[in-house]
Amino acid sequence: MRTRWRRWIPGPKNGLARGVAVFGVPPHPGPEHVDELLGRCDQLRSFARAHGFELDGSPADLGLLDRAIGEAIDQASNELGGPSQISAALIEAGLFLGTVIVATVAGAYWRLWPNGHLVVRLASDRDLDVATLASDRVSKGAPLLADIYADAAGPFH
Repeated sequence: MRTRWRRWIPGPKNGLARGVAVFGVPPHPGPEHVDELLGRCDQLRSFARAHGFELDGSPADLGLLDRAIGEAIDQASNELGGPSQISAALIEAGLFLGTVIVATVAGAYWRLWPNGHLVVRLASDRDLDVATLASDRVSKGAPLLADIYADAAGPFH
């Protein structure tokens, strides 16, 4: 009886989508759908150029982004507004992280939860909420994007 009442409370897959939501596409969108829906992360690419590097979609880009995000957080903490100001500009970091994982980790693909939230499904059937993980990187300083990638690409995932 106790668990029955809990069924109506929305969980992460059925509640409100956080960060990025996609509606009107199949549950397992193909690369053509994702490219069309997510674009090319233009704001993130501009952010990278402002910090002296170009994004080419390789895992090495994640370490460069971690360093640039750290510098931006340090700079923002000295100014009015703090990290929340850069969070909006770096929402694409999660999409870029997901794109790198899908392109380079065997068996990884984009998946939509029933609420329209886009996640990366690993071959181990684990979902990575890349938008939330990247948001945590910007707002809390951890986990590093490179560490998230290493975890996803590790031998047991």
